[in-house]
Amino acid sequence: MAREGTRSATGNSKPRVFQTVDTAPAIRRTNKPKVKKSPTTGTKPSVKKAAAKPTGVTKKKPAASKKEGVATKVKAAVKKAEGKEEKKEEKTEDKKEEKTEEKAEKAEKVEKVKKVMIHHSMSRGISLLT
Repeated sequence: MAREGTRSATGNSKPRVFQTVDTAPAIRRTNKPKVKKSPTTGTKPSVKKAAAKPTGVTKKKPAASKKEGVATKVKAAVKKAEGKEEKKEEKTEDKKEEKTEEKAEKAEKVEKVKKVMIHHSMSRGISLLT
């Protein structure tokens, strides 16, 4: 007895195709340089060809790393800490400079406003200086 929800009833009546995994060993093809026979009568030295370059992805071997001792680690940590302190000092100096510049700008604005107020009050006959 067939179930009600078969593939043909749902509209997916296409046959299922499963991919097969190829388990055969890979065939490696390499190009070997052909060796030419030199004539034995000549006394010329034979010239060797350079070896064929490997194909595909080749990884470079990393250089031998230096062994880090305790002293080098401590020096690196000290340099890092000094750099952080210098950055903090620079930031605080920059902030101080910005604050002084802002205060100077505010003082200039206040002076301008006072001059304008004094000018308007004098034109109306009001004294703000008392």
